[in-house]
Amino acid sequence: MKLTIHSNQLMESPTNFLRRAGYAYIHDRHSGQSSFVRRLTRDFYPRLHCYVFEQGGQITFNLHLDQRPTRYAGQTAHAGEYDSPLVQEELDRLQAMIDRQSNTNQSFANVVKAEPSPFAKAIADKKKKSWWPF
Repeated sequence: MKLTIHSNQLMESPTNFLRRAGYAYIHDRHSGQSSFVRRLTRDFYPRLHCYVFEQGGQITFNLHLDQRPTRYAGQTAHAGEYDSPLVQEELDRLQAMIDRQSNTNQSFANVVKAEPSPFAKAIADKKKKSWWPF
């Protein structure tokens, strides 16, 4: 399943976002592709596997569930689930994190800078007294 968002919805790089979401970066030496995985148990499988594509101001997260590793050397086929409820639940979780992040950033953009207190102004305006030794 895929989740496509506009690049300005993320206030950080997709790599940092996925790391914050619990994913680890992996690089496949055989295919040369980089991706991210999130373990569901303490074992390597099953795991959520995510590829990230950035193009034309959009970021696409392509997510699937790897049930087990490939069985035969040189084969790319694996027991992957692309439309399972678990994958949809994970995409919903990622979308909620993105929405929460963009709402937080919008609320900070509307914050008005407070005026300094009279005490802070008095300290800032304080001039050196003639009787000070330094």
